[in-house]
Amino acid sequence: MMTQHSVGFVYVLGNDAMPGLVKIGRSSLLSEDRAKQQFTTGVPVPFDVLFRAVTSRPVGLEKAVHDLLAPHRVAPNREFFRISPEVAADSILKVRAEVDGLATWSAQSLLRLRSGDRLLLSMCADQTFVLLAYPELLASSATIIDVWQAHADGDTLEIYATDSPDHVAGLSDNDPGAEQDPVPFLNRTRTAANDMINGRERLVPGDRLLWMDASSVGNMGTSVIFEAYNDCQVISRTRDPQFSPEGFPLLLNVLTAEEVTMPMKRAVQEALALPMPRSWAPRDPEIAGGVSAPVSSAHWLPQLADRSRASRRLRRRKDTSS
Repeated sequence: MMTQHSVGFVYVLGNDAMPGLVKIGRSSLLSEDRAKQQFTTGVPVPFDVLFRAVTSRPVGLEKAVHDLLAPHRVAPNREFFRISPEVAADSILKVRAEVDGLATWSAQSLLRLRSGDRLLLSMCADQTFVLLAYPELLASSATIIDVWQAHADGDTLEIYATDSPDHVAGLSDNDPGAEQDPVPFLNRTRTAANDMINGRERLVPGDRLLWMDASSVGNMGTSVIFEAYNDCQVISRTRDPQFSPEGFPLLLNVLTAEEVTMPMKRAVQEALALPMPRSWAPRDPEIAGGVSAPVSSAHWLPQLADRSRASRRLRRRKDTSS
């Protein structure tokens, strides 16, 4: 089955030959790869990547940022803006909170995650995730396994679906290696640090993850359910770390919100009432056969793979078949 969900980038480029201007664009490639493509005969020096943001909706995010910054656009048919790189980056992050936010995802009440799917969810402070699972294959109903919480506006949740349980790990499950960041950098030279990791969890086939916010639409609430058809690695990140009164960092699985509203209760009840999922696996990795093992960052974010090496392999295959 084809991948349903993928991530791309919205980036900010600068060029020494164009002082005072930045270029804001999108790409399914790594931002550096796109910058190289922009270095054509009409440009005297290469572009530099000044900022990049991962997004599940690069087309929508780019358009929304362009609309927001329209008064600063140099020409309607060009992606150049007379603003500082800092303003450009802040604008991208501000708009991403809406474009990749809960209200957009909840347009579908249930999304199934299959191997190869890559998602980025942009969260608001106090939004809640409830992890639901069937404890046994023949269990009569699902149960609540865990509850997670976002602690700052703009925090993100990345979900990577894979066809094997061997590489997923969860802090709540005390899995070995769960404290490591699987994608610490967003470029191949490891100079562009990813946002700070503040949680790593896992989903197994049959798990359902309910994302909800009771305050986003009055008293009605907003929610969406993700159902894991394959194993999934979940990573939460923040650009604004929050701390407890004692000075400890607030991780994804640390709950600080005390109020449970009626819309939240209703969303959980509806999720628990769903029929048996289409796939199922035990959550115990020893039973399921999974043992957490580190893999390259490109396993989770394919754009990080060495394109030149892949191109050489492809050329060799073509030469062999001809």
